[in-house]
Amino acid sequence: MARKERKDRKGAAAGGRVAALLDAGDHGRAAAEARALLADAETPEALRAEAADILASLAPDRGVVLAGAMGVAVAVALVAWTLLAG
Repeated sequence: MARKERKDRKGAAAGGRVAALLDAGDHGRAAAEARALLADAETPEALRAEAADILASLAPDRGVVLAGAMGVAVAVALVAWTLLAG
C-alpha cells in the first residue's frame, strides 16, 4: 500500500510542477514536463489526462499557423519582386 501512496504523491508533485511552470509563464518547460508525464507508464490516468489537456491547450490553432505561413509567403514574394524588378 505504501508503494501506491508514494506513486500518488509523485504524480501529484509532477502535476503541481506543471501547473507552477504554467503560472510562471514557462510554457516550453511545462509542455516538456507534460510530455514526460505522458511517456511515463506509472503516471496515474487522471494526471495523464491533465497532461494531455495541457499539451492541447499549448498547441497553436491551425488557422493561426496558416495565416502566419501566408504572411511569410507574401513577404518573400514582395522581396523577390522588388529585387527582380529593381
